[in-house]
Amino acid sequence: MSAAHATAADGPALMLSKSTAKLGEYISVTGTGFPAGARLQVEICGIGGTSNSCAIATAVIATTDPAGGFHQALPVVEPPTPCPCTVHAAPFDGTAADPVDAAISIPGLRYLPQAAPPQVGTAKLMDATAVGDSPFPAQLGADGSARVTVTFANLGGGPAPDPGVVLTVSRGAKEVGRYPVAWTGGDLAVGGRRTLTCELALPGGWFRDYEIGVAIGAPGNPVTVRTLSAAVRPWGELVAPSALLLGVLCLLAVRRRGAAVPEPFPGPSPLEPPTPAMVLPTPELENATAETPEIPENESS
Repeated sequence: MSAAHATAADGPALMLSKSTAKLGEYISVTGTGFPAGARLQVEICGIGGTSNSCAIATAVIATTDPAGGFHQALPVVEPPTPCPCTVHAAPFDGTAADPVDAAISIPGLRYLPQAAPPQVGTAKLMDATAVGDSPFPAQLGADGSARVTVTFANLGGGPAPDPGVVLTVSRGAKEVGRYPVAWTGGDLAVGGRRTLTCELALPGGWFRDYEIGVAIGAPGNPVTVRTLSAAVRPWGELVAPSALLLGVLCLLAVRRRGAAVPEPFPGPSPLEPPTPAMVLPTPELENATAETPEIPENESS
């Protein structure tokens, strides 16, 4: 019994129990070197190993063990595109793992003797996040910003070119900004991942509930594939009403003080009880001489 073996550059490998198998047979596929707990879709593919060249209807799902390996039986069927054929193992449901192919010969199928044409992969959006990144004045209603991070992966088929990423900023049903994202680093290699980060301007205002759309597609006709919340609400929304309320309370306090009834003007004090008076003797006149009444002589005799 011969076996076919394929190894990706960074470690994952596939081993087939047969390198040549007939239609209707089952082969054993053994995988090693994958991330632990990865869910893989294993299938027979024609040229390229992309989803539209694989027999998806008969694909099987394999989950790797803690050592990163799996063992799965796979039926041999005719893929939708001609051979050369491969057994293709790729991440399922967005699990981070590199796809791997192992060649298999299936007699009696259509076969392309010429070299397979260059394959073009597709960069698939794996994750997108938006985080408020506004300076302090934005908390008081000034213009702000949000940091948007998008991550793409090439799950197989060939190098993936720029998918055409456009970020849109909307408020309600109105679009207020559109920003193309530059695809740096050239084509994305098979099994590779790329993260792009950019700053989006958010118009100022007290109430700023925005939505950020991640659109992918040809220029002029992108399709929105993810919508993110960008509710960067400044705490100035609370400060402004609080300041207004404080101002109103102060105004009411001032008006209340000005409209207060004045106290009555103080009148005369109540009568005090009478105090006994002391009569002082009349002072004697200075140089006063007491007059002695004269007595007539005749009367004296």
